[in-house]
Amino acid sequence: MPFAGFSSPLFARLQLWDDRTLARDGAWQMAVDEALLARAGPDPVLRIYRWAEPTLSFGYFLPCEAALKLRHTGEAMVRRWTGGGFVHHAGAFTWTLVVPRSDAFCALRPAMSYAGLHTGLAVALEAAGLGPVTVVPPESPAPGGGLCAGMPAPGDVMKNGRKIAGAGQRRTRSGVLHQGVIFLPETDLPSGFPSQLAQALAYGLRPFPAESLGEIPLARYQDPGWLTKY
Repeated sequence: MPFAGFSSPLFARLQLWDDRTLARDGAWQMAVDEALLARAGPDPVLRIYRWAEPTLSFGYFLPCEAALKLRHTGEAMVRRWTGGGFVHHAGAFTWTLVVPRSDAFCALRPAMSYAGLHTGLAVALEAAGLGPVTVVPPESPAPGGGLCAGMPAPGDVMKNGRKIAGAGQRRTRSGVLHQGVIFLPETDLPSGFPSQLAQALAYGLRPFPAESLGEIPLARYQDPGWLTKY
């Protein structure tokens, strides 16, 4: 097992939204994830999406000045609503999981919830033929802020001594928002990987009705003040 603390799917049911048909910019992607958390329930929602352009995303509390120093030429930038470090998104597989507060998962300590989700991810990666992989134990020391791909944190997924997946989380009265990235080209993953990940996380699956999302808070992420607030 990648991590002995979790040996079965975490959820009874899950809604899957493969939202890769139309690539969108960073502001849109972050706003959609916030909207999903605001309407969370009754079941968790797994969303897979694609970036319209190379983008550097950075955690909620990180300084914009540090992001500017890491930004590649021509790269867009967006501040996430979740924590975590600096992430260059250019063809990598990106996923979000939103869990309503009523789910028992939300009672887990953040380190355990993070490791549990990444254990499911590790199971899916091995099922896709991309193993063997391991999950950094949740009791391991946390690194300082930096490029997410180069700074293994408790619960991250490792392969051959290299971090291949990380994430950031945010908890509100609505539930838990987990924004994850696999540092592999999307083309390295089989076309059915979203379903493999969903099946590793839940016993039952159903499609997410995207038309139920409602209004998204796009203006927040398009506001320059949001980008430069720290």
